[in-house]
Amino acid sequence: MDFVRIANFNNQFEAETVAHLLDGEDIPYNIHSNEALFGEGGVGPYVFLSVAGDQEEKARAILASVSGDGTENI
Repeated sequence: MDFVRIANFNNQFEAETVAHLLDGEDIPYNIHSNEALFGEGGVGPYVFLSVAGDQEEKARAILASVSGDGTENI
């Protein structure tokens, strides 16, 4: 299964909050983070969320419904 990066976050908590919305729709996702290695204060967003490629459109629609257009974090 191929995964597609759909959003960046400043911390793990924000990513997990959005991931719960995807859970409710049975959309497979991964949270990628180097937070444990570098902690707060990275150069840019260092936590990102990816979803199964065949669910990308549905996932982006969910993000858009809670954050505006769903593209400002990419």
